[in-house]
Amino acid sequence: MKSVRIDLDQDLLAAAAAIMGTATSDATINEALRRIVVHERQLHNLARLAAKAFVGLPDVAVVDR
Repeated sequence: MKSVRIDLDQDLLAAAAAIMGTATSDATINEALRRIVVHERQLHNLARLAAKAFVGLPDVAVVDR
């Protein structure tokens, strides 16, 4: 794996580690990246499924009150 030197907010890193239950900075960062990727893929798939669900439904008129 490639090594990268970055400056991190140590308080934010500690909070993320506590939430995810990770023991090292490397594990915390890798788990955070994994969760972001999973989350974005889920959003993409949900949007795709929602778009298919509404295909062919009649238009609904919106009444201004």
